[in-house]
Amino acid sequence: MNDPRGSAFVYSGGLLNEIHAKTAHGLLRYSDRFNILGVIDQKFDGCNTDELVTNCIKTIPIYTDFNTACQALDQKPDFLVIGVAFGGGKLPTEHRDVIIDALNNGVDVVCGLHEILGNDPEFNTLSIQNNAVIHDIRKPKTIDQLSFWSGKILSLETPRIAVLGSDCAVGKRTACQFLTNALNQQDVKTEVIYTGQTGFLQGFKHGFILDSTINDFVSGELEKAILECEKESKPDLMLIEGQSSLRNPSGPCGSELLLSADVQGVVLVHPFDRKYFDNFEEFKCEIPTLIEEIELIKNYGKETLGICINCNDENFNSEIIIQETGIPAINPIHQNISPIVETIKNTIL
Repeated sequence: MNDPRGSAFVYSGGLLNEIHAKTAHGLLRYSDRFNILGVIDQKFDGCNTDELVTNCIKTIPIYTDFNTACQALDQKPDFLVIGVAFGGGKLPTEHRDVIIDALNNGVDVVCGLHEILGNDPEFNTLSIQNNAVIHDIRKPKTIDQLSFWSGKILSLETPRIAVLGSDCAVGKRTACQFLTNALNQQDVKTEVIYTGQTGFLQGFKHGFILDSTINDFVSGELEKAILECEKESKPDLMLIEGQSSLRNPSGPCGSELLLSADVQGVVLVHPFDRKYFDNFEEFKCEIPTLIEEIELIKNYGKETLGICINCNDENFNSEIIIQETGIPAINPIHQNISPIVETIKNTIL
């Protein structure tokens, strides 16, 4: 995989205030890989990012299109990063122009969609003509680049926690970020094992992109990332970013983290505003209750150490959840995450 680093514009395509701009949100909250100069979003032209996204690392201006941003900032970035997870992993036709503008300006494009933009004839021609590179970070690895699970992880002493969600797009990676910051501030050297495109784009050092990996090799690539983290970074603790959820019918995922990564505990992110799995409201696919999800995790032989509340109501009463489960519960966007940190320290460190 290429290792793009430098200045960047992030494209959110009119969706910056929605959950499917989660890659943009992640980069605005933390990025060790890119220096974000501006955001391209025609719906919010003239606004600043902190008007729409909480916990931004800095205030960044929003522009209507690529060329306007270049003119306003009097510079071109090194990269244009696609910051939206479009449905089905494909680039909608109405979002092609920003990529064309970037390539025409000789600016590299970084894309985490399942659709491989480098295979698009028009984009490929423009990239060659303008000496720009298309970085398709979800391009699957070949078999010779992948690893099977070996079982070596079973002798690894460094504790590992899976950060799972009971649905997709609930803030699992954001919870990892907040937990990592808090633990490191308390001298617990913590590393995140990323498993998605945004974690890679943010610049976390260890991980792989789970949903672009051939299924037979997912457990092996997870084990490989964890063992490399131990060897290279020597952390006190690893947090493993979950994908989708254990029971989302469109992509059940999470058992690999519990079993193949041999974790010692779980932090569970639960969307209290939702009744149905994201994008499956018409089918009435109900999200399991918090208690049901905790019980399922327990059936895997794993303990839930903390609950992160995903809820638009910043005054949501977490005490009810704590009394019901006996587990510390907080909304990490609006509350201090220290109760979960203390439980982690007291339980597995």
